[in-house]
Amino acid sequence: MKLSNLLLILIFFSCSQKNVHIKNARKFISQWNYDRALIEILKYREDKDSEVQYLLGVCYLGKNEYDQAKEHFKNSLNIDTFFRDSILNLYTNSAKRAMKISDLEKALQFYKALADLLPDYQQADNLFLVANLNFQQGDYYNALLGYLRAYQIDSVSEMARRSMGNFLKSLIECDSLQAARRIAIKEYKRAKTTDNLLMLGEINYLIGKEYFDKKEYDSALVYFNEMAASQEPKSLLDDVYFYIAEIFYAGENYSDALEYYKKVLRLNPYQKGELAQKSQLRIKEIKEKR
Repeated sequence: MKLSNLLLILIFFSCSQKNVHIKNARKFISQWNYDRALIEILKYREDKDSEVQYLLGVCYLGKNEYDQAKEHFKNSLNIDTFFRDSILNLYTNSAKRAMKISDLEKALQFYKALADLLPDYQQADNLFLVANLNFQQGDYYNALLGYLRAYQIDSVSEMARRSMGNFLKSLIECDSLQAARRIAIKEYKRAKTTDNLLMLGEINYLIGKEYFDKKEYDSALVYFNEMAASQEPKSLLDDVYFYIAEIFYAGENYSDALEYYKKVLRLNPYQKGELAQKSQLRIKEIKEKR
């Protein structure tokens, strides 16, 4: 037998054996027997074979060895993208299962791995989910980044609208109050709901308070007056009336200051609480000045 023929036979036999091992690995994976599946294909881990790398990734993902899973999925995708959708489904389904048992940290881990593996994949729903998970964990910076990417793709779906409150709160937590206000105004114009008005009022209050603390009273008054006109949120009205009164008092406009201090007291008929007590003292001071 010629040497070339012998080599061909050996190559064919080797390929045939490899295909058998791959077939066996798939069978064991379908039975969730990942250790046995690994025995079948681990010897081929250095091969530039997208299917082998994909199956290794599946095994390690099933064994909760996430770094190794991600490494082999990346290898598979670098060779070709045939298993791209399968990898996408694996991570998406894993994240959804984690969310069903309220394991938000693990769900977030799956979505982040998916974003690393498929950076060109921009399904808005997944981006909103990642952002919402970051928000729930108090990671407002990464939540904000996620919302910004998601809204670039989709700003009209039900998921986008449900996420708007968290998006605005993330902007607030990241000290982007003016950006939050612009978006809140746009949302209120789109739908004049109580929730949208409350959110806009809360943002106006925070901006007004910032200006007040810096003694930029004219600017503060713009935002406090807007809240006084809308009468929302009602839970902050006594604060707003008190700060408006303080601005007038600082400007020696005692008549208007007195009017707003009295509004604070009308909202606190039992005259309990710090603002009511401060307002009483101010009223007394004004009367003594006259």
